[in-house]
Amino acid sequence: MGDDEQMTDEELSRALHGMYAYDTGCTDSGIHDEVLRARCREELKTRTRLDRAEIAPRLFLSRNLRDAYLSEEALEKGYGIEDVASFLNWLDEYMDIVIR
Repeated sequence: MGDDEQMTDEELSRALHGMYAYDTGCTDSGIHDEVLRARCREELKTRTRLDRAEIAPRLFLSRNLRDAYLSEEALEKGYGIEDVASFLNWLDEYMDIVIR
């Protein structure tokens, strides 16, 4: 994946969750990479520009958070709606992506 190539949904998901983990205290297993952070920020903004209705990034984030925190498997592991809220707050505070 070159810097000018669009990230796949899987690549973007792994990067976002890795940075979220690091920024919320999992410094051993998380990802601390400001170049990657800027790339992910730009990727989400690019997806928004390509889809004027902003449906693509909204659907990506909705599905991603559902799978990570609200699937039956995730619920059994102890995740829940509070984890979705925490991730959305992180997007706002650390990634400058506001979901309203």
